[in-house]
Amino acid sequence: MTLKTGIRALFLILATLAVLGGCNRRQPIYRVTDQPIPAASRDLPAAALQRTIMEAAIDRGWSAEWKAPGEILATKAWKDHEAVVEIRYSHESYTIDHVSTTNLLEHGETVHHAYNKLVRALEDEIERRLRQAKH
Repeated sequence: MTLKTGIRALFLILATLAVLGGCNRRQPIYRVTDQPIPAASRDLPAAALQRTIMEAAIDRGWSAEWKAPGEILATKAWKDHEAVVEIRYSHESYTIDHVSTTNLLEHGETVHHAYNKLVRALEDEIERRLRQAKH
């Protein structure tokens, strides 16, 4: 193999890796469905349960607004990106549903991995707060 052929082969490999690396930025949309409410929070009054979930979202940088009993709309905006989720909850479980994104490579059921990271962090914070909830 000549030096010229070796350089071409290396360039081809690097180009292929760059294309494949770009594909990894998109993942299936992460959804939290019917996650059980921790025992520590099952007896909370409805207002306290709502407040706990809203505070978890706000502490993670989401804006949170009450939509209806058992429903919160949460929005995370930064730079020119935005993620919107709906959090539905009861004393038995909660769900975090994808609503929309802006500038997060959403296509069908895939989205930029940053969205999934944000939703997982929101889920972790909700779980942490619900485990520590006081009546």
